[in-house]
Amino acid sequence: MKINSDIALPVLTYAWVIALSLLSALTTYVNRLSSGQPLGSPYAIFFLDVLYCQMAGLITYFLAISAGAEGLLTAALVSAGSHMGARLIFAVEALVLNTIHLHSTAKEDNTWQK
Repeated sequence: MKINSDIALPVLTYAWVIALSLLSALTTYVNRLSSGQPLGSPYAIFFLDVLYCQMAGLITYFLAISAGAEGLLTAALVSAGSHMGARLIFAVEALVLNTIHLHSTAKEDNTWQK
């Protein structure tokens, strides 16, 4: 049975993005345990770490692909971005909100000039 490369490549790509993000989540959680931070609910904290790292990894992957990054650079960016987890998500959120604010301000400025 021959595997269609048009289907296999995207599936393998998403699989390694998810695997790198899971590894980052595990690293983040172990780092929390090693630093002696009191964890109210260890299972909830681990679940949140996994969610944040997965989301950050996917966001980083999509941004790297849209910027035209090569394979190894994309892998490195996904590893670093997914390890950042929630910090990356909040940074991207601030960037988007700032861009929207600048765009709406520029639009208002153009309206007043007419």
